[in-house]
This record gives sequence, C-alpha cells and structure tokens, in this order.
Amino acid sequence: MKKGKTLAWLIALIFVVLAGWSYVYVKQTEKRNAVKIEKEEHNEQNKKLASRNRHLRYPINWRKSSQTIQYPNAAAVTDLSVKVSLTEQRVYLLSGKKTIYTMYAATTRKIQGKSAQVPVGTSEIEPKKGEFFYNPQTDQGGKYWVSWKGNGKYLFQTVPTNIRKEYLTDKASLLGKKEKVNTHGNIWLSVKDAKWFYNNIPSGTKVVVVR
Repeated sequence: MKKGKTLAWLIALIFVVLAGWSYVYVKQTEKRNAVKIEKEEHNEQNKKLASRNRHLRYPINWRKSSQTIQYPNAAAVTDLSVKVSLTEQRVYLLSGKKTIYTMYAATTRKIQGKSAQVPVGTSEIEPKKGEFFYNPQTDQGGKYWVSWKGNGKYLFQTVPTNIRKEYLTDKASLLGKKEKVNTHGNIWLSVKDAKWFYNNIPSGTKVVVVR
C-alpha cells in the first residue's frame, strides 16, 4: 500500500514538474517569438526607410537638391500633392499615396507664439509667389517663395536671407535637422529645391502638414 502511495506521489510530482517545465518553455517560446516578430518588423521598417531615403543627399547641403536623382516632371504627375512632416523635417512630393521625391526642410517644431507656428492640416498652393521678400519684423527674408496658406502669410521658401539677399548660413545649416528652429511659420527648403518648387508646383496643389 505504501509503495502504491509513494508511486502515486512520484507520478504526481513528475506531472507537476512537467507542467512547470511546459509553462516555462511556452513562456520562453512566446518571448522568443515576440522578439523575433519585433525584430522582423523593425528590419522591415528599416528597409522601407532605406528604400525611401536611398537617394537623399548626405551630408545635407542647403544649396543643392535634397536628392541625387532628377526632380519629377510635376506637370505629368497624376494626383500631385505635397506632404510636410514637422517631426521628420521633410517635404514629400506625392503621386497619389506614392512618394516621388523627398526634400529636406526646416519648420518650427515647437510653439513659439502664433506667428511662429506652422499650421497643421490641409491647404493648397496659392497663386501668390515671388523671387524675394524681406520682413523687417523678423529681420529675415527668403528667395523663391510660394504661398500655401493665408494669402502670403505662410510660405515655402529658401533657407533665410538678410535684407541684402545673403543667406544666413547659421540658420541654413539647420535644414533637415531635428533641432530647435523658428521659421516664423514658413517652410524652408534648400536653394535648389525652393527654386524648382517655385517654378514647377502649380497653384491649387494640395498641401498636407502633419506633426
């Protein structure tokens, strides 16, 4: 009888150990799978990012085009729109949902007064544009400016200039970087990008600004 009880307890103990081992094994497997899935997702995101950015010019040159490939033929693009990412400090030219060109940008990323904010939301390129402006209130100007909201209040433009049309190199060097910068509500582009944008993006083109 004693032997039977001992055997029963032994068998029960074995089952308990096996159950515990199974639980630990399942948890470890789940953890490994979760890490594997996370790694695969991360690699996939990196692939997409690398694919999208493989033609970006680096180091950033505020005088040159943002990408080493030719600009698209804007007149032939179907469903052309412009997307501005305040977080990424990028301007994307889109054909439908497809990015066809990426530009380095500088925008006000934090609120520094109403005049400093870059408004988030949907707007469109307006007819108002010019080759140069200077604002004595901010002591800054810019070349190849294009209004996208407020009839000249919010602009795409080159990196900033002084009243003599000379580029402010200390501010221009912030192009494309996630550093604190006050663009006074405007969106700065490289000199070459801004000139192309000025000459090729038609009035009425949708502009979407996201954080």
